Amino acid sequence: MSEAFKEPVFTEVPFRPEPGPALRRAGTRRASPWKGLASGALQTGVAMAASAVVLLGGWEVAHLAATASVFTVREIRFHGLVHASEKDLLAASHLAPGANLFALDLSAATGAMSANPWVASARLSRHFPGTVEVEIVEHRPSAQVQLGGLYLVDDLGRAFKRAGPGDAADLPLITGLSREEWTKDRAAAQVRLYQALQLVDAWREEGLPAASLAQVRVDQDAGLTAISREGGSSQEIRFGERDFRTKLRRLVRVRSALAQRGERAVRIDLDNPARPDWASAQLAAQER
Repeated sequence: MSEAFKEPVFTEVPFRPEPGPALRRAGTRRASPWKGLASGALQTGVAMAASAVVLLGGWEVAHLAATASVFTVREIRFHGLVHASEKDLLAASHLAPGANLFALDLSAATGAMSANPWVASARLSRHFPGTVEVEIVEHRPSAQVQLGGLYLVDDLGRAFKRAGPGDAADLPLITGLSREEWTKDRAAAQVRLYQALQLVDAWREEGLPAASLAQVRVDQDAGLTAISREGGSSQEIRFGERDFRTKLRRLVRVRSALAQRGERAVRIDLDNPARPDWASAQLAAQER
């Protein structure tokens, strides 16, 4: 006979459904609001304590820096001085070796140095452990101008200082501008001063002897007239208002031609607008 048939055996496995949102919410315990507040207060307290430590430490460091002898000023170095003196600038700024580097008021010292008439700008900086560097940019005198008094003018047209004994007496003198005009109509007067300085610069750059340019006269109608002095004699040169370089080259040619003929001009006109390439000369009287 065939083997007896055996019924299969079934084992029951209990079914456990995955808890849904409702079951999960039901099984989650609600956190106490006091716990969050306590945690936030603790964090705030820790942050405040840390800030207090940092501030206290910073105050201690600042106090130490302001009193430590290692930060005593031992040297004050000046750069760019030509006319202004270290002695005058130090006296005005109250800077001196022996002060604490951190205690210096460099802003006030900069303002005091900038008040010196020769100083166009000043910049001060600390260099540890005990040095102050002073960078000075001075006005560069280009001419003198008569404005009721004699003033030095820099290459930017700024009348920065009343001329005194020993102040660049070999600079050309600019005349024709009144003090009243300078006060009432500064813009117009400044433009004419710029034109005069352009002629001064062109004279030097074209290679003419700088010392021979004695005066530049400004006239509202006639423009610019230069007075040149060489060898004890003077020469008046009328330039008008523009093209100074071109006219200076023409001046050199006219002088050369006259010298070849043994003649000298007391006046040369280069400002004829109708004939820009033309020049006229008034000759000096021949010596007998």
